[in-house]
Amino acid sequence: MTSLLTRPRTAVATGVGLALVATALGATAATAAGPYDDKVIISEGHADGFYIEKDDAGEPVLVLHSDDHGSLVPDDAVVQVKPSVASRTAGASTSAVLGIENGATYYLLPQTNQLGQVFLGFGYNTSDYPANSIDVTHTVSNFDGPGTFAAWQSGEEGPVEWLNSSKDDWSFSSTANHEHLNWGFTAEGEYTFDVTSTFDDGGVAKTADPQSYTFYVGEELPTDPDPVDPVDPVDPVPGDTTVSIEGIAAHYHTGAIASLSAVQAPEPVSDHFHWFTRADADAEWEVVDGALTDGYGFIVMGEQQVKAVVYDADHNVIAESDPVDIVIDDHGNTPGTGPGLSVSLPETEGALVISVAAGSENTVLSDLELNTEADRYVSEGTVDGITVTDTRSGDLGWEASGRVRGLGTIDGAVLDGRYLGWTPQVLSSTDGQNVVAGPVVAPGFVEGDGIRGWNVLGNAAAGESAGTAVLGADIRIEAPTTTEVGDYSGVVLITVI
Repeated sequence: MTSLLTRPRTAVATGVGLALVATALGATAATAAGPYDDKVIISEGHADGFYIEKDDAGEPVLVLHSDDHGSLVPDDAVVQVKPSVASRTAGASTSAVLGIENGATYYLLPQTNQLGQVFLGFGYNTSDYPANSIDVTHTVSNFDGPGTFAAWQSGEEGPVEWLNSSKDDWSFSSTANHEHLNWGFTAEGEYTFDVTSTFDDGGVAKTADPQSYTFYVGEELPTDPDPVDPVDPVDPVPGDTTVSIEGIAAHYHTGAIASLSAVQAPEPVSDHFHWFTRADADAEWEVVDGALTDGYGFIVMGEQQVKAVVYDADHNVIAESDPVDIVIDDHGNTPGTGPGLSVSLPETEGALVISVAAGSENTVLSDLELNTEADRYVSEGTVDGITVTDTRSGDLGWEASGRVRGLGTIDGAVLDGRYLGWTPQVLSSTDGQNVVAGPVVAPGFVEGDGIRGWNVLGNAAAGESAGTAVLGADIRIEAPTTTEVGDYSGVVLITVI
């Protein structure tokens, strides 16, 4: 089977950046439990399930690439399919694909991006292999699951099947460096299989070693049963308690949200915490102001180490965690930072306030308040002072883009960047420049990704780009009514090519 569509990714070069700080918004982060304790749980956002890139030796390796977590060994991750958003009723075409009755329930990761679900594709890294240069065959083996698993693409003449466990259709080939499919499952539970990828690279046959994938269809992750102690239980004492940090990613991108949790074992004995950070193992630990719970969230702007310490009522140390490393890997495209943004949702008012310091370093938004339909919180404001200076010979033209990955609280709550949108503006430009504002991007409250991904702020055409331009944008936030009270911070990242 060959691909019907190919959508090459657009390369983005790094330039200037815009930092955000925000308060009072929250979203949930999946936490593994039981048999998935050591796994990264992917339950929403964009990811490429079968993704080919080169290792340090230049050999192909098959990874699971997530926008939030980077490139992962597939066996280190679980793709969670939540029935609350993935449940569907099979029509005639879908029932024929999955081998189920018309009207039966199935669970879908859709081909199009939809709120609260994993937007799962496949492809390869065009920095390692130029777009359309390789035709990759992915072959599934050792499948195990409680029902049928199938992957297909919706077409004008009906579904085009790519993989189907009910029909022993175990492989597909494609030249696409980035493409999306429907991923369907007919029953709740765990699905596992191995994937081997082969292709021809300039006349040389290449094979990426088999990788193991896990999909879990279920609203809550499975947990191990509580152990049965044959003797009378003993109340834990401080010396018996350990603390570990969960939620750490293999690496982060600049401006991403880190949301960590301190977990006590064998059970919690205190809710009195402090978090500490240091630049590296040779630096002194510094306490994080305001981080007093078992959760700690922050915007990743530099590599560092983090530890958590739990205390008793007299501020005596009960236990402290081993340090964890915050590692940044922007894949060669580290952005700069600019103005900060702050926002607040008071516990008693449900309002949002964004303050702006002198010099365009921060921005003020309106209070976050319910809209007239009372189905979301809304806030508006403006960022400005984003300056692009072009002094290159040749008057080559440029395009400035930006994104907001998300906003987070110091206690670890997160508001996804898809809930932010903007209307770009050209605030000033040099005589002779022709600078055009980028398109309006609506918040992704109902659909779309808002400004979570890269979006154009402004551009100048070749022959009319030399000089200095100042860009800005009207920001709009549409946040769920389930948003948690707290003080959030974030960063707007900017690139120029």
